[in-house]
Amino acid sequence: MIMVGVVAGLVGLVVAHAVRRRDAAHRDASTPIEMINPHFFGRDSQGRAYTLGARQAARDEQSFQRVLLSYPTVTLDTEAARPSTLTADSGVYHEDSRILYLKGHVRAANAAASRFATDEAIVNTRTGTVTSPTALSGQTSAGDVQSQSFDVFDKGDTVVFKGGVHARLNSH
Repeated sequence: MIMVGVVAGLVGLVVAHAVRRRDAAHRDASTPIEMINPHFFGRDSQGRAYTLGARQAARDEQSFQRVLLSYPTVTLDTEAARPSTLTADSGVYHEDSRILYLKGHVRAANAAASRFATDEAIVNTRTGTVTSPTALSGQTSAGDVQSQSFDVFDKGDTVVFKGGVHARLNSH
């Protein structure tokens, strides 16, 4: 009788342990993957290096191709003499399309002392282009500019301002 009791007790402990492990594994699987101070490195279609960092990142529970970012920073063409850096309050990076959506106090700056501010920006890390459907305010060595939206091409060499463009150019 004692032997049967010991075996029954051991079987009960094994079953209870298996149930606890299964419940813990299920909880871990439903928890999104989170990273503190992540940094991603990549190259665009023309081989130019870029970096993407944030204070915190988490995989979206609905789609693992989406990475939710807190205070993201993206630097385009990092190996060039004049890399461009964009920062924001939040962002969403789509790994499948390699598009980064920035939102909230988006700021852009480069080594040529150009600074731009907007509320939203879309960075295509595949092509290296930046677009924004929202108003822009910018200061450059050539002067100040405001517009309703903008597109940036050619590593920042070409900027197209759209809608209600106002500019003040400095004389040199």
